[in-house]
Amino acid sequence: MPEQKIYAIGEEEIILMMGLLGIDGTILNKPEEFLNEFDRLKKDTSIGMIIIAMDLLDVDIQNLIEHKLSDKKPFVFFLPNIFTSKQEDKTVFVKEIFKSLRKIIE
Repeated sequence: MPEQKIYAIGEEEIILMMGLLGIDGTILNKPEEFLNEFDRLKKDTSIGMIIIAMDLLDVDIQNLIEHKLSDKKPFVFFLPNIFTSKQEDKTVFVKEIFKSLRKIIE
């Protein structure tokens, strides 16, 4: 199996930090740019993991959840924004995962 790489998309501070660790990435300035970039990266078979480090629109969060629930590759890791003082507002993704799990369990 060929070696797969990690790729990050998101806000400038995180992407620059990932670059220092040797991880390639794309800086996105607007949440509206996310879906096009994510769809492009999903098609790249050399990418084994995508790190997402930005605030997302609700529709994008739903797309990520569907991607993760369908067990598709690449693996997606959502990195919360560590540069904000309001961490409680960043739990939308986790709340959506729990809602999806409830639907599966019930």
